[in-house]
Formats: sequence, C-alpha cells, structure tokens
Amino acid sequence: MHPSTEASSKPALPPEVAVALLKALGSDDTFRQLFKSDLRSALREVGFKLPVGAATPMCMMVDELATKEEISAAYDRLYMHLTGGSRAAMLLPHMFAHGHTIAAANSAD
Repeated sequence: MHPSTEASSKPALPPEVAVALLKALGSDDTFRQLFKSDLRSALREVGFKLPVGAATPMCMMVDELATKEEISAAYDRLYMHLTGGSRAAMLLPHMFAHGHTIAAANSAD
C-alpha cells in the first residue's frame, strides 16, 4: 500500500493530539504496532476520532513506519505539520514512513 501524492483538505490535528501521537510513535512499541495495523484506532487512542466516512490522512499511511529515533529527531517539524503550522499540514505523503520522516518534514517550507 503506497499512498497517493494528491493533496487533500485534511483538518489539522489539535495540538494535544499531535503531542500524544508523536510521543506514542516515538516511544511506545504497542502503540506503533496499532498505528501500523489499525490507524483509526490508534488515532482514537490519542484523542482524535476521524468522522465516519472521512478519508484516512494520507501522510499517515505508510508501508514501513519510521523508527522511534526518526520520529523523535523530527518531532518539532512533524508537530508543525500536524497542527497546521505549515502550509503542507496533513498533505505530505510518507510523513511517518521509515527513511522519509525528516525529509518530508523539511520539504514543505
């Protein structure tokens, strides 16, 4: 499963959800497994419920999840993207993909 690169109008995450998501992805192996296997449940676990029928955010759909170290290294940039602090918020494919996290976070400016 490889996401499309088409932009969409996904809503930004509330700041507290972005913090919880990035902390969990950067440290919690159980959450990381849930994120890979059931993204909607993982998002609910950190306080964000996608509306029924809403598309899964493309930036979160990956074949191989970035390492905890990659997530932690790009934390500030990812936070900005997820919360709408960047013009590319929630639009970049591969945001959480292994080997792409820092490059994707840096590409929107």
